Amino acid sequence: MKNIFVILTFILIISLSSCTTLIKGLSDSLYEQKDIVLVEQGAPSYLILVEGLIRSEPKNKQYLITGIQMFSAYSSAFIKEDDRKKIFADKTKEWGIKLLRTYYGYVKYEKTEDREKKEVAFQSFLKSLTKNDVENVFWAANAWIMWILTNLDSTDAFIELPIAKALIDRVYKLDDKYYYGAPHLYYGVFYGAFPKDFGGNLEKAKEEFDIALKLSGDKFLATKLFYANFYLKPKNDKKEFERVVREVIDFDLEQYPSLRLINTVAKKQAEEMLANINEMFFDDVN
Repeated sequence: MKNIFVILTFILIISLSSCTTLIKGLSDSLYEQKDIVLVEQGAPSYLILVEGLIRSEPKNKQYLITGIQMFSAYSSAFIKEDDRKKIFADKTKEWGIKLLRTYYGYVKYEKTEDREKKEVAFQSFLKSLTKNDVENVFWAANAWIMWILTNLDSTDAFIELPIAKALIDRVYKLDDKYYYGAPHLYYGVFYGAFPKDFGGNLEKAKEEFDIALKLSGDKFLATKLFYANFYLKPKNDKKEFERVVREVIDFDLEQYPSLRLINTVAKKQAEEMLANINEMFFDDVN
């Protein structure tokens, strides 16, 4: 099976003129895979290739987006060690910033030193974005937010939070239904993950998760896991948490073949969450 990835890698290397099309095809193939072990063993070769392509063309938006997607997915699915997760998050955040630097307005913001003028430049950049920019800005913001969630023990994460949230805010306004309602999902995570002093609010988290769940339907199982982790867990609602997690575990993957791998990973994570449920909740004293 590993030979398949070697052959595909070779084809990609000698076909640079059509790399974007081939990468998309291989990405789609990976997302439809049933064998998660095959993906775990074979994907690293592909990740190395994508990283190499990004180094050769650091302003290629499709390469950057693919790198963010694949490295984030692999880290979420297979990386357990916190130190390694941070390495992956550092890399995808770097690519997210490179993606933003393909915009003149963002480069101008970075180069502006005066604090007030810098804020004006950032707001001007945000206003310049249109619906055509949603994909680029969303994945850049996604990488930044994942970096923040991986580094909650660092003050830098809280310092950079307003920038990442502002990017998601703009995506939210331009196309709140993008990627199965992901902008609402991230609002839910934001309100559920952070304390009140940093904007956290469980009631608002519930409102956003409800919209995200409606938009994603049963297709995108990760939405349910985020809902469980960032709303039901903080609410200490063990019964509903278990119900939602079991719903993910019992889901028929063949309903949506194009999301088979992502949903397989979600089911795997749901099984781990269920196995550790007693450690995640405290019993009511009353």
